[in-house]
Amino acid sequence: MDSPRSTPHGNRRLRRSVAMLLILVLAASNMLVLLPACAEVHTIIVPDDFATISTAVEHAGEGDTVYVKSGTYEINETLNINKTISLIGEDAATTLLVGPGITGWLFSPQVAIEVNADNFKISQVTINNCDVGISVSGEGTEVSNTIMSRSDVSGSHSLISNNTITGLLTVTGSYQTITGNNFAAGLDLNGSFCSITENTMAYDIYLQGDSNTIKGNNFPTMFLEYADSNIISNNSFTCLWVGFMGHACSNNAVFENIAKGPYIWGILMVTGSQNVFHDNYIADYVGDNDGYGIAIGGTNLVAENNIFYHNTLVNNSKSVGYNWALEGSGNVWDNGKEGNYWSDYNGTDANGDKIGDTPYIIDEKNIDHYPLMSPLIAPPTPLPSPQPQPEQEPFPFASIAVAVLVIIAIAGVILLVYRSKHIAAKSVQ
Repeated sequence: MDSPRSTPHGNRRLRRSVAMLLILVLAASNMLVLLPACAEVHTIIVPDDFATISTAVEHAGEGDTVYVKSGTYEINETLNINKTISLIGEDAATTLLVGPGITGWLFSPQVAIEVNADNFKISQVTINNCDVGISVSGEGTEVSNTIMSRSDVSGSHSLISNNTITGLLTVTGSYQTITGNNFAAGLDLNGSFCSITENTMAYDIYLQGDSNTIKGNNFPTMFLEYADSNIISNNSFTCLWVGFMGHACSNNAVFENIAKGPYIWGILMVTGSQNVFHDNYIADYVGDNDGYGIAIGGTNLVAENNIFYHNTLVNNSKSVGYNWALEGSGNVWDNGKEGNYWSDYNGTDANGDKIGDTPYIIDEKNIDHYPLMSPLIAPPTPLPSPQPQPEQEPFPFASIAVAVLVIIAIAGVILLVYRSKHIAAKSVQ
């Protein structure tokens, strides 16, 4: 019987099948190459695994955690971190990182920790004895529950929360979140789409950038420079300076803030337009050289077409003032139906609609046509007065002295009895 012969058509089908199989094998191999390796992450403990933080960081791999137990650790020169790790202390109050020293402003600053990596995390440590606590450049930085001196963070999508910062914090980049911190100095932010909420500051905020939200903070002064379309609400401050250094700021919304003196200005609108100020409480701007609840304009600068309504201005030397020559077309002082409450308004309300019968005139270009007869905002609740501390009981010198005298007396009686018995015994002998 003759063996079957292959046909050209069958050979072509066989070659196609082999080629398809090779393509599938190559594709599968490429997919295997592209799949990320599942690297194992570790926790390195200082001082159990390594005696120093620098050695632990050196041996850490990407994604590892360096956990530092309570203690004092010397950082004699800048600790450079160029990988994604987490540096976590046992407790900020007891995990102390002592930096390389303080040089001051005349020399290059001494930096304790310098990071060039994404997704770096640091928490629960105290960093002192340095000019700069941390200097981070990278995306996704997290700094929390840490006590540190002046620090710098640049990148985007950072979270800086619940820290005590004893020096200036400089933040550069977009989509940054800064919340719940206690600043002994202030904040310098240059970025957009950032959130600054619920911070307490002993010094000022400098803001450059657009579309940021500044809410629920307590600070002395906020300077806006090259800053547009920001939301500034529910803050407590002494002065809001819009258009710092003569750089116009526009389309900002400023509302539901408490501005309290004494100071020269409450809201200082130097240059810019289309900013809206409403439902703010502005009070107690008084002084030897007058005080202004709201001040408009700057030397040869234009602040016009800004809108003010539903604000409460109380007990100011001047509700609105112009410290410099005013240029421009003026500003709007009502929303077309209601204006502001001015404690120095002397008009009447004959029809009882809670709006004054006559306008509140600032000047010929600035008129509140619908001044309110009563404030929309109640005075803020004052902070509770410090409670008197209970007097410490005096050290009981008298009681101790009496106790010592009693002990001496008892010892004397015992000694007297002993000597009497000793003398009696000798006389018997």
